[in-house]
Amino acid sequence: MRSIRIFTLVLVAAAAIASTALAGDKKEFVIHEWGTFSTFSGSDGAYLKFYPDDRGLPPFVYNRHRDVKGGLPDAFVSLETPVMYFYSDRERTVNVQADFPKGMMTDWYPQASRPPVTGLRWDNIRITPASQSKLIHDGSDSRYYAARETDAAIIEMTHQSKKERERFLFYRGVADFQMPFRVQAHGKGEYTIRNTGKGEIPGFFLIRVEGKKVYFKAGGHLSPSSEVRMQESASESNADKLGEAVAALLVEQGLYEKEAKAMVKTWSADWFGQDGTRVLYIVPDMLTTEFLPLKIEPKPDKIVRVLVGRHDILTPEKERVVESLVRRLNSASNAEAEEAGRALNVLGRYRWAAQTAATTRLKAAGELRGRR
Repeated sequence: MRSIRIFTLVLVAAAAIASTALAGDKKEFVIHEWGTFSTFSGSDGAYLKFYPDDRGLPPFVYNRHRDVKGGLPDAFVSLETPVMYFYSDRERTVNVQADFPKGMMTDWYPQASRPPVTGLRWDNIRITPASQSKLIHDGSDSRYYAARETDAAIIEMTHQSKKERERFLFYRGVADFQMPFRVQAHGKGEYTIRNTGKGEIPGFFLIRVEGKKVYFKAGGHLSPSSEVRMQESASESNADKLGEAVAALLVEQGLYEKEAKAMVKTWSADWFGQDGTRVLYIVPDMLTTEFLPLKIEPKPDKIVRVLVGRHDILTPEKERVVESLVRRLNSASNAEAEEAGRALNVLGRYRWAAQTAATTRLKAAGELRGRR
């Protein structure tokens, strides 16, 4: 009798283990998303409007502005490259509504089902996990393609009787709100970093790039309405080590390893290759939900959304350099003015914001002279 009871217990335990294993092996309908909120400020922490740069996108991406004179308007926030991945054990048809209530959608692919305003809607997206379909490519080395380097399912949309396939939904936008995040540069590599919002920031990096030299320091959790004073790292590192550290933080937030590496590869030339000082931080989940509400039908078993804040900042030292260039820009000498203009162009999309702020300061001080 005792042996029968033991045998029965063994069978029950084995069944429980098998059931647990099957539950663990269950393939769910899962959606993962990553993207970036980019912002810019002077050394005092005041946000400055800048002109987002969309030149890295392939020509098949849809947009609402490239044929408009002047292109994108200046903005406080550039919502850059959110990509949404789909994982499923079978083919499914889903509808996705991505909203940007405080902003404007500017770029997307595949084609949306309705004309975009503050949001984008894709109806009848076909998820094809077994598909090996060839994806469109314009032959360029656009960073857009790095986001494909994952195991996500290929999705398919039909637009004007033409099938458009991609490994993700892609969109971008601009907005005039300010992120609840502030950085003040005090000079000589010292900064105050503030989380002025209600959500906790899980982690961040203070980064300075100078030529091929990269200096970075990791910061831990930043509680709501708190701040930390930091000295930038004096230890020279490189883009590869920083990329590994950023990817590890992204995986901690729930991205798959290939997704994290794809995000880092997409933005490494900007984040780790452009001269300047910036902070990369994880946007709190509650802010992602507030700024980018998402509706998916039918509802997935799991959604992971990891948005990174990229905040570039002018140090007091850099502001003095810009002021000097603005003075030269207003010189009576055309050659000197042209040389100053070329030097200011190194600031890229931040040039006009930095130049305008410097001009305002110089005029207020009565220092600006010349013909411009």
